[in-house]
Amino acid sequence: MSFETIDKLNRDFEHNFNNGQISEAVGSYADDARLFAPDNQVYQGADQIKKYYSETRKVGNTHVDLQTKQVIQCDSNYLIEISSYKVNAEAGNYVVIWRKDGQAWKKIIDIFN
Repeated sequence: MSFETIDKLNRDFEHNFNNGQISEAVGSYADDARLFAPDNQVYQGADQIKKYYSETRKVGNTHVDLQTKQVIQCDSNYLIEISSYKVNAEAGNYVVIWRKDGQAWKKIIDIFN
């Protein structure tokens, strides 16, 4: 079940990001989330993460394709996702730590190259 759940959340993120709905895309992150981006910056919290993705779209990175590869359940409240992505023509890998927040899964750590 955890793979299907995370894969669905990834499809939702793709849809929102690709349609310019950055606030909705960032809704997949916890309030205390940290994003470790390829620009060697750490973006902490929803406002900074939203700014990162808004700037990403402004420079022409308008299409993301997430390929869910592996989801490891650590316990009932934490999952680790190891996957890959494409942004326009560039590709890379990422690791996300997901935490259960009530009934929803939220990203708390997002690291990609």
